[in-house]
Amino acid sequence: MRARYTRYMTAWRLALFRSVGIRHGVIMWAAMILAGGLDYAVNVLAGRWLQPVQYGIFVCVAAILQVLVYLSVAIRNVVAVYTAKLGVESGSFKQVGAFVQRAWRWAWQWGLMATALMVLISPFLARLLRLPNPWPLWAASPAVVLLFFVRPVTDGALQGMQLFAGLGVVQVTQSLLRLLFAAGLIWLGCQAVGAIVAVPLACIAVVSLARWWLRSYFQARGEMVPRPVSWHYSSYALLGLVAFAVLVNLDALFVKHFFSPRVAGDYGPVVTLAKVSLFMPLAMGIILLPKAKRRQATGRDARPILLLALAGALAPGLFLSIFYFLFPGWLVRIIFTDAYANPGIILALASLAASLYAGLNIWLNYALALDRSAFIFALVGVLLWQGVGMFLFGRESLVHMTLVMVSAGVMGNFAGFITTWYIVRTTTAVRAELVGP
Repeated sequence: MRARYTRYMTAWRLALFRSVGIRHGVIMWAAMILAGGLDYAVNVLAGRWLQPVQYGIFVCVAAILQVLVYLSVAIRNVVAVYTAKLGVESGSFKQVGAFVQRAWRWAWQWGLMATALMVLISPFLARLLRLPNPWPLWAASPAVVLLFFVRPVTDGALQGMQLFAGLGVVQVTQSLLRLLFAAGLIWLGCQAVGAIVAVPLACIAVVSLARWWLRSYFQARGEMVPRPVSWHYSSYALLGLVAFAVLVNLDALFVKHFFSPRVAGDYGPVVTLAKVSLFMPLAMGIILLPKAKRRQATGRDARPILLLALAGALAPGLFLSIFYFLFPGWLVRIIFTDAYANPGIILALASLAASLYAGLNIWLNYALALDRSAFIFALVGVLLWQGVGMFLFGRESLVHMTLVMVSAGVMGNFAGFITTWYIVRTTTAVRAELVGP
């Protein structure tokens, strides 16, 4: 009996190992860690080579770009879900290729219009954020079409077809080229504008690389174009990602608007260090979405993947927050020089909030994979609380502002459990009853 039990448990563990895609997880985790390290090297380089006021400008525009990046994740997720679904349902290589080609054309058309809009509104945004002129925003404008429309299509296709090696190479190449361009342009005296324009320059190369990786899909011909994308799904995916993007970047924009340029500059290292707790586990969400979708399509329970993804997303940031609590001034002084003030407890609180946001990213990807829109609306409610709480309590104290951020993270994770876990469990149980043993 014991031997039989041992064989059963061994088989179950092997099945779980394969089902959660450990190999894919390792690939994407390594790629995201390397890419994140290179991105943080850009932030550290800018923090050390730029004056605090210039660094405050860089961090502010970078926060706007991060909001737009999360908006673009809506496009990536829709492309990933539909390519994964088409791959399972039709098994047609040409159908997937037709869908990717149509998404590519759509991205260029709308991306160019969005870029023109960004150029037009840059002077207004510059006054709102108290920037000295619109040039930092104009420098970021070419990234709108490349980084926020075109690249999400290729990234989504790579993700949906589970070509994680190609996706990892694209991520790392983007970050490496960004670092090289930023270093060169800052060294040439381009200040914050040079660090910002490095993003679209790097993007030109990686879009070409991703297109080459997917060349067989772009060359596919002769298959009927698949049915249009569901605007219902796309709209609530966009809503959820907009809410998440604003939630995790609101602090940098809030500080730039309500505090002095010097305080905003001193808060720059806090943003850079705290975001490590958020960006390190992003690979978990990328892996979770297509695998949870495939499990749903084949009638299997996706909760084991969810639990592992949550553990992998929350644990690194929680440990890092303890380290930040113990050595805040020393870390800022060593990494960013003595030009910046000691953040004290603010750094640990911001990191704790970012860790909780990493959990929200997992719940969001899980909800999008299984079409659970209730969490999307709950996330909007969490964002509203954070915005109101910052306005009421955070304008005079950064400690109070970061405490509001932590409370929003706790509420969001609790909402994720309430709005998705019970529904998925019930649906799975009903399916099991209908299908039978």
